[in-house]
Amino acid sequence: MKNLFCFRLILLSLILVQITGCDPEPAGQQFSGHDSLPQSTDRQPLPLPTSGINEADLNYAPSFPATVKDYRGQDIEIVNQPQRIISLLPSHTETLFALGAGDQMVGCTSLCNYPPETKGLKKITIANPGKISLEALVELQPDLVLTGGDYHREISEQLTRLKIPVLSFESQSLLDIKGSIRGIAAATGHADKAELLVYKIEREIQAIQDQLKPYQKKGKPLVFYQVWNQPLMTAGPTSFIGALIKLAGGENIFADVKIAYPQVSEETLILRNPDVILIPQLKEGSTDPAATLLKLSQRPGWKQMNAVKNKRVYLIEDDLISRPGPRVVQGLQKIAQALYPEAFQEQ
Repeated sequence: MKNLFCFRLILLSLILVQITGCDPEPAGQQFSGHDSLPQSTDRQPLPLPTSGINEADLNYAPSFPATVKDYRGQDIEIVNQPQRIISLLPSHTETLFALGAGDQMVGCTSLCNYPPETKGLKKITIANPGKISLEALVELQPDLVLTGGDYHREISEQLTRLKIPVLSFESQSLLDIKGSIRGIAAATGHADKAELLVYKIEREIQAIQDQLKPYQKKGKPLVFYQVWNQPLMTAGPTSFIGALIKLAGGENIFADVKIAYPQVSEETLILRNPDVILIPQLKEGSTDPAATLLKLSQRPGWKQMNAVKNKRVYLIEDDLISRPGPRVVQGLQKIAQALYPEAFQEQ
């Protein structure tokens, strides 16, 4: 079968990483008549901090040894500030660079393509999220390896037996993202940068939600997110993408499912009749919106749905919505623009 992520199951989320091996309909651009989407989780909206953060107040020196609790609930001791870090998730790689720890990295996976500086790192090729060469990791002599959740359990245990520090973080909500940022920052000597980054994310998310409020009086649009097309799969409310849809003021048409990425029937989808359909745009996929809309309209029964009839099918860059990391605000804004285009018409 894309941290694309992705999304790939990134953000968690790493089931979305596996999207790259599928052939979903291409999904960044929209079919609503506008040329393009403007540029610019916690299950509940975060309150905007009442006061700003002064960077000078957070300018303190790293302190080691440091103990960091990870996703597994384990307390990991980092004796010295790591200088040979390997990241096994695109979202972790983006977090490291956002914190200013990019120059402490020696390697990342072949899926890590942002920021551009990742091109200078040793790339570890993986067949799928759970299969990573232990030999390739050890060869780089890492002093810290950042992994995901259960899908990296085996490699995490192997590295731990070799006495190589391993920190595991998995994010399916904004709260998780904040925890990952703070944990990675503490382990790498950038705790001050973490608070600035978290504050920036909270502030920008609140700004987006405030911008949408005047346009939500008529009700929330029903949203279907297509993860894969064969079999038809979607993002449930407990997934990272499900959390983004809720934050963006949408109503997930499969909000009643308990699985993060369930397989659903076309009959049920057509019956529930979404107002908006979101599809991930893979970098290697077609970028022709008209062609994608035509494919959807040719599926039995799909042209009956409001989203297809009203040409409210949107392609959104996969990396932005499947990687639960510091670019979460960009992903949220893309979804918000698809659901409430009128709120962004003057931008």
